[in-house]
Amino acid sequence: MALQIDYFAAASDDEAAALVNLETGVRSIPFDDESDAPAVEYDVVPSQVVDPGLALGYLNELLTGVPVEEFVTNGWPALVATSDDEQKFVLQVDPGFVALMSTREGPFDDLAAQWAAVEAPEDADEWDADPRELGEFLAQFVALALTAGDEGKHVYCWLWP
Repeated sequence: MALQIDYFAAASDDEAAALVNLETGVRSIPFDDESDAPAVEYDVVPSQVVDPGLALGYLNELLTGVPVEEFVTNGWPALVATSDDEQKFVLQVDPGFVALMSTREGPFDDLAAQWAAVEAPEDADEWDADPRELGEFLAQFVALALTAGDEGKHVYCWLWP
């Protein structure tokens, strides 16, 4: 089963944590009066491949030269909340990485191809990403990073492994 990941921006850890118990992710928040979900609409960047640790760590390594192992052992992504059933998580994406991404400009085809070609460390799961999907993800993630920065928000992800 593939990961289900929704990247989104929120003003605080508390706001982001309030979404942890959603059944099917941030992208599917129902907006009716009978729902317990917050009455906020989020711009969501969905993915089934790009997790906030290793996958973003590979990209960070390409952009900064910081090894992926160092990226994931520095406390990022930071756990914000765990669902009641302990199956879903809200994590904060490394703010330095988000700031770096907000400076990127498209097109993203070359960067996506380089990112897809990165080899996973020996003890990590296989990294097998489609460059086209990564290019689409990059365009959406950069837009989210820009919006979050403009609005003074942080980028989080809702994750259901």
